[in-house]
Amino acid sequence: MKPDLNREQTMIIVERARYQRSLATGDFYAAATRKTLTWLARGINRFLHLLLMSPTANR
Repeated sequence: MKPDLNREQTMIIVERARYQRSLATGDFYAAATRKTLTWLARGINRFLHLLLMSPTANR
């Protein structure tokens, strides 16, 4: 049977859990930002490709 945790031990566990949650949130935002920028870059690339490769009328 495990002994009960004292207040200091409980606070250390809570602090570590908050830190890990903070790191996980940062990783999530970094991944979401990376995906969004990749999606945006591909969209701009496709748009520019269509714009520049489209035939133009002779003037």
